[in-house]
Amino acid sequence: MKQPTINKTFLIILLGILAALGPFTIDMYLPGFKNIAEDFATDEKHVTFTLTSYFIGIALGQLVYGPIVDKYGRKKPLIVGLLIYVLAALGCAVSFNIDMMILMRLMQALGGCVGMVASNAIISDVYEVNRRAKAFSSIMLVMGVAPLIAPSIGSIFVEQFTWNYIFYFLAAFALLVVAMIYFLLPETSQYMHNNKLKVSKISRDYLAVLQNKTFLFYTIGGSISMSILFAYISSAAFVFITVYGLDKVTFSTIFAINASSLILGSYLNGILTKYVYYIKIANIASIILSCITVVILILLFTTEHFPYQWVVIGLYLTLFTVGFINPNATAASLSPFKGNVGVASALGGAIRMGVGAVVAATIGIFQTNSAATMFVTICGLAVVSMLLLWMVRKKME
Repeated sequence: MKQPTINKTFLIILLGILAALGPFTIDMYLPGFKNIAEDFATDEKHVTFTLTSYFIGIALGQLVYGPIVDKYGRKKPLIVGLLIYVLAALGCAVSFNIDMMILMRLMQALGGCVGMVASNAIISDVYEVNRRAKAFSSIMLVMGVAPLIAPSIGSIFVEQFTWNYIFYFLAAFALLVVAMIYFLLPETSQYMHNNKLKVSKISRDYLAVLQNKTFLFYTIGGSISMSILFAYISSAAFVFITVYGLDKVTFSTIFAINASSLILGSYLNGILTKYVYYIKIANIASIILSCITVVILILLFTTEHFPYQWVVIGLYLTLFTVGFINPNATAASLSPFKGNVGVASALGGAIRMGVGAVVAATIGIFQTNSAATMFVTICGLAVVSMLLLWMVRKKME
């Protein structure tokens, strides 16, 4: 199959919009946690499990889509998966109890996660290995608008209407993305095949990818780093609204400020990869990240009343540094693959989201009436990620 001619700037924008669906799905309803808990006669800790089920769905769904995007290409699976997402979003909007919403969030993730697998595969189709880290950073830059505005939009829906309308909005947004993909995205895969999708063959393919040391070590190291974002997302509403008693508008502003740090880090990473080897950037950033989180943790436990402004500063610096790690770790993990890049992308995404789900669930279970649980978790993840990424580089040299 001949590689289609495609404007790479347009491709980045389109994939960025597709990727933005994830932050919208996660961040928009955070200001409504209290309202959801009240409507379902439960507490916010139980509402947090709608995040956990979403992360679990993303992890499991990617394993299914990996072989599918290798067999059928990128475009058709994207359309089918996003239509499943639309139906599940509508299911969330009409949920009558917290259990139904947890299930619908799981289904929403199972449909929407196709975007993560297909996007990574499309980047691998179109870009050379040494250009992929910059492409991943560019996508994060475009999609970064979503976490900047998602909580604010969510707050408007909660204040002016009800939290249910957030999910009606998500369904409509997903339909728009489906239309853009259908009319504007060409098929990029050159390795589609007619082989039957047998469980035994799929299992062997996943096992073969898992046995690749470059993939395994960079995926685990990057996943632990990325799970810092999940620790923050799972804790943010509780820490700022419940613990510090901030209003939804202030929370949305803080969330946008912290989201901008991740965007800025990813943007600068894309520029820096032109001059510095991308794996070296990830390693240096992991050291800086560990130092930042250790300092924050010391201040947290030695300051009697830890101001929320300090929490914001700490999170800003933390997420800024994560922006230099995840795109490079993802690019490094996929570098050995060509024909089975969909499988590799899916397995890598499943591992990342699986780690994220565990972190989110842990935060929900052990949440205390302070920012301590969040920062202890973030610090531990930062140190482990640093050690793994440096061990990987030593093994690969």
